[in-house]
Amino acid sequence: MATPKRLALSFAGEGQVSVRTSTRNVRVTLGRPLINSDTNSPFFVPLGLLCIASPLRAHGHPTVVVDLEYEHRIGVFEPSDADWLDQTCERLLAADPDVLGLTCLADTLPSCLLIGRRVKQLRPGVTVVLGGPGTFGVFPDALPRFADCVDFVCRGEGELAITALADALADGTDPAEVRGFWSCVDGQVVSSGPQPTTNLNLVPMPAYDAVPMGDYIRLSTPHIFDVHIGSGCTYSCKFCMTSTFWDRDFRIKDPAVILEELRFLHRTYGVTQFNFLHDNFANKRTYLDEFVSYFAEHNDIFEWGCAVRPDNVNPSLLRRMADAGCFNIFCGTDAGSEKILKSMLKMPSTKRTYEFFRSAQEVGIQFETNTIVGYPEEAAEDLEKSLEVVFDAIAYGAVNSDLSVLQPLPGAEITGEYRAELEPLKGELDVMGTFLPPDVRALIKEEAEIFTGFSFIRSGNREYEYYQDVLRLSRYFTRRYYHLLRFLKQGAGLTYVEVIDALLERSDMPVEDALGEILAKLDGAHARTARALFTYDSMLAGFRGDEVEEELVNVYRRPAVVGEKPHFLTADLDVDVVAMVSDPREITWEPELDRPTVVVVYRASEAEVSTLRLTPGQAKMFKALMPRGSEEREALLAQVAPGRLREVATAVAGLCARIDASPDAPGRTPPVADSPLPAT
Repeated sequence: MATPKRLALSFAGEGQVSVRTSTRNVRVTLGRPLINSDTNSPFFVPLGLLCIASPLRAHGHPTVVVDLEYEHRIGVFEPSDADWLDQTCERLLAADPDVLGLTCLADTLPSCLLIGRRVKQLRPGVTVVLGGPGTFGVFPDALPRFADCVDFVCRGEGELAITALADALADGTDPAEVRGFWSCVDGQVVSSGPQPTTNLNLVPMPAYDAVPMGDYIRLSTPHIFDVHIGSGCTYSCKFCMTSTFWDRDFRIKDPAVILEELRFLHRTYGVTQFNFLHDNFANKRTYLDEFVSYFAEHNDIFEWGCAVRPDNVNPSLLRRMADAGCFNIFCGTDAGSEKILKSMLKMPSTKRTYEFFRSAQEVGIQFETNTIVGYPEEAAEDLEKSLEVVFDAIAYGAVNSDLSVLQPLPGAEITGEYRAELEPLKGELDVMGTFLPPDVRALIKEEAEIFTGFSFIRSGNREYEYYQDVLRLSRYFTRRYYHLLRFLKQGAGLTYVEVIDALLERSDMPVEDALGEILAKLDGAHARTARALFTYDSMLAGFRGDEVEEELVNVYRRPAVVGEKPHFLTADLDVDVVAMVSDPREITWEPELDRPTVVVVYRASEAEVSTLRLTPGQAKMFKALMPRGSEEREALLAQVAPGRLREVATAVAGLCARIDASPDAPGRTPPVADSPLPAT
C-alpha cells in the first residue's frame, strides 16, 4: 500500500506515540455524565471519550464508555433529584473499574466533582481522573479545595496522558510522575509538567465501536457524523478560552489521514456526510490550501462541514472548498457593532462577515451562524446591530442563524476583566437547560467565584433574563413571521429592539396576538402591507412543524408534524407579498406592489413549503380546476379551444397536479358538480 501523502508543512505535531511492552493492565471506565435535563436538546457522539478509549485499548487496558446522556435519551437512565448521584455512581462503577475518567464541560464540572467525591467514598481504590474543557481556568488553583473529589486533573490533551497514567498504575510506578496532570499531595498541587505534543497522525482512530454508533447516528442533532481532526486556535478573543487552553497552538491531521478515516466510516457505517470537529479549521491558510487541493483530487463521494472565522476565507477559497466537497460551514459572527467587536478583540467591522454571507450563497455552500448578546457595555444600538447580523444571515440563505448569551467561562480573559461585575444566576439557572439537581446548585452557590460559567456579567447592559427573551424571540422569528419582522424594520421604520420590547410588554399574550396589536398602530401603506405579510407568514407557519417550543430549545431539531395539515391554503391579498419577499435582503413597499394577488401555499414535500402567486384570472381557473380529479381536468381542458385561454388552463392544471402530490393531499379527490371553465 502506498504511503499516504503528507503535507509539505505539517501541523499535526512531531511527538511519537509510546510503545507498550508490559502485559499488565487496569480496567478503565470513561464516563460522560448527564448534561441536559431535557431530551430535546442538541446531542452529539462523545467523541473525546472515543479518542481516549482507543490508545487505552491499544495498550491493553480494558476500557468501556458509559454515556449517561445517551442512556437518558433512550430511557434507561432516569435519575431524580433525590437519587441521581447514587444512580450515576452505580452505573459508572458497574464494570468495576480501577480508573474512572470523567469528561467535563463548564456546565457539568460541579456534577463531576460530586460524582468523584461519592465514588471515592464508595470505592476508595478507584483512581478518579477529570478532563475536558470544563476543567480549564478552575484547576490547578481549586484542586486543594476538591482533593477529596479527584485524584488527577488532565491539564491538556488527554489521549496519551491518561494512557500513560493507566500504564503507570498497572506497572506499579509512581503515577504522580506521569506528565500531563495536576494532583494534590498534602494540600499542595504537584505536576510533572505538560504531556509532550503528539503527532495526531499517529494517534489511533477513535474507538467508534465502544458505543452503539447506529443509535448515535439516528439520534444525533444536528444529524451529521462528527469527525475529530484537530484542535487549537491562534487568535485571542476575550470571551473564549480555546486558544489559551491550547497555548495558542494549531494542530490538525494531514488530509490523507482524514480521508482514510472517512473511508473507514463509510465502509463501517455507510456515512457519506461529515462534520470536521476543529476549533478553527481555517486558522492556517497554508494548511487549508493543501487540504483543499488534496481533497479536490482524491475525495470523490464525501461531503463535509467545518467551522471558520469569516475573515479566514474569501470568495475564491470558498469556491475551492465547495469543489473539494464542503457543503456546510459554521461561522462565528459574534457581534454586529464595531464597538463590541473591538472589545472582543475580533474583526474591526462586519465587512468580512457580509462578504462571507454573499460568497457562501453564490457558491452554494449552506451556512449557519452564531452571534453573542449580553456583552458588557452592550447598549441598545449595539444589540440592534447584532440582531441585524442574525436576520441578515437568514436573508442570505443561512440554514440557521442563532444567538447565545455571553457565558463568562473560567479562564476567559473577559471573565477576569469583569470579575467584580459577575452576578451569580439563581432562578435563571433553569433556562440553561442543564441537569442541575439541588446538591449541584448548592455547590455552585457555595463556590460561585470558582464556577463563573453560572454567572452573568452585568455591566452597562440589560439583565440576563432580557437576553434570554431576546434569544427565544430571535429563534422564533427566524422560523415564523420572518418576512413581517423584516418589513417592520426595513419598511415601517421600527427597529428589531423596538419590536422585541413591544412583544415583551405583551408577554402574557401569544406572539401572533401581540403582533396584531403592534400592527394596529401602523397606518397607510405600512399597515396594509404589514397585514398582508402577517396573513402570508401565518399561512407559512401553518405548514411548519407543530413543536414550536421544542424548536426554540433545540435549533437543530427537525420539527415534527403532529397535527393534520391542510391540503393547501389560499388568500386574496391587495399587496403582492410574493414579489415583495422574493429577495429577503430588502423587504420594502413600493406603489407598484399594490395589486390584487391570490397566494396559494402548500407543502411540496415533508421539508419544503411552496408558494404560488396567481393573477385574478389564474385564480378563477384554479378555483374551477383544483376541486376536480386529474381525469376531469383533462376532459375540461380538451373542451377549450387552442389559444391563450388553453395555455393558462393547462398551466394552472399543472399547478393543481403539483399540489395533489403534496404529502397533505387527501387520499381521493371527491367529485364536484359539472361546470365549465371560466371564459377569461
